[in-house]
Amino acid sequence: MKTVWTCPRSDVNVVIPEEKKAIVENIFSKADRNNGGFITITIENVKKPRTTGDKSQNKHFNGHVQQLASFTGMDFEVVKMEIKHRAIKRGYPILYNEHDKIVFDLWGRAMGISEADCSTVECGYLIDEAHALAAELECILQED
Repeated sequence: MKTVWTCPRSDVNVVIPEEKKAIVENIFSKADRNNGGFITITIENVKKPRTTGDKSQNKHFNGHVQQLASFTGMDFEVVKMEIKHRAIKRGYPILYNEHDKIVFDLWGRAMGISEADCSTVECGYLIDEAHALAAELECILQED
């Protein structure tokens, strides 16, 4: 779950960890200078990071990307980017730049986040979309 809202920074009453105080003060200062003291708050549940290593989601996904790249003759990164874009409809997160604007590919389509930043559920979306693309292309994937 996730909720996002904008409010005056004076409405925020949380204990800020010592290691985050400097960045939060910078955000508050910028809010005072540029945004009338308003900030945007995001609260969400912790995400379990995708698994890595032998027999992991990461290896599963990248193995499928490699097979699809070989099958189609396309570059590994092009296939990966296509799968990420297609996985957005399943709930895969959209990539935003430092100005909170959606990042688009060369064709004007929203791009997905790096899989290094995705959760186990989101990596599952990538794997499912790799399977769907393989079925569409009539490519039989090897499941290692």
